[in-house]
Amino acid sequence: MSKKVTFEILDVFTNKPFRGNQLAVFPAPRGLTKNRMQSIAGEIHFSETAFIFPPKDQEADALVRIFTPSCEIPFAGHPSIGSAYVIAEGAAGGKKGPPRVVLQLGIGLVPVDIAYSGKKIKTLTMHQPIPRFGSALQNRGQAARALGIRILDVLGGGVVSNGMDFLVVEAVSSEAVAGAVLNLDELVRIIKRHNVSALSLFARLNEAGTSIHTRCFAPTLDVIEDPATGSAAGALGGYLARILKFPRRLKLKLQQGAEIGRPSAIGVDVNCDRGMIQGVAVSGGAARVGEGAIYL
Repeated sequence: MSKKVTFEILDVFTNKPFRGNQLAVFPAPRGLTKNRMQSIAGEIHFSETAFIFPPKDQEADALVRIFTPSCEIPFAGHPSIGSAYVIAEGAAGGKKGPPRVVLQLGIGLVPVDIAYSGKKIKTLTMHQPIPRFGSALQNRGQAARALGIRILDVLGGGVVSNGMDFLVVEAVSSEAVAGAVLNLDELVRIIKRHNVSALSLFARLNEAGTSIHTRCFAPTLDVIEDPATGSAAGALGGYLARILKFPRRLKLKLQQGAEIGRPSAIGVDVNCDRGMIQGVAVSGGAARVGEGAIYL
């Protein structure tokens, strides 16, 4: 007899269905091996699929394993937000759910705070690891070739790590971001050259730098373009905080995903003190859009 494993489908970093980043969450995947989970993630083929297990750490509410179509990763933003949504709704039992869910991920414990409108989840805010800064962008020309934009459109960039490693690249304008046409071979080369998982391209939309247009590309993870990338949003916030000389508080509103028909909204809140980042929080909504089962 086939084994039936159920899952839920959410759209994350949106409050409306059919926008944001798609996520499959398996709330009770007991008995699944790593290879089986990887096969399921490849079959569903969203940018990530999350599997929720009982925690091994007493301070956590759940252990979450995250898979792209090609590999397991220790941390990602929208699977953390979406998993916390499913856990909170499951714990609520028709009532208002918990104010915080603590996830045990590959990088350690990640708290997610939950705001409600009545009994309905409105916003989820995940607290990310403090970003670490690596090398500067080594070749603006290579970045321009990888992204199909002019070298004059590339202002600079650098490596930022926050549980995942990103090459953050700043463009001169939103038009340059929207107009990027990937050269996949060159993109893979620049990602491997900087030893990162993805390239996050962004431009500031206002003089204060608080409104951002961004896109994120991760072809080595089998994700050509991600509709909404919470981990990259936190890395981008850290990068900008450094560029702006660590203001006490930096609040950003990120727009992502419109180019691939999945508009998303991500909030980033960076707190700094004495020239150092003290905290990074990434927030957004989620919408449940479906459910199903895999037969094994």
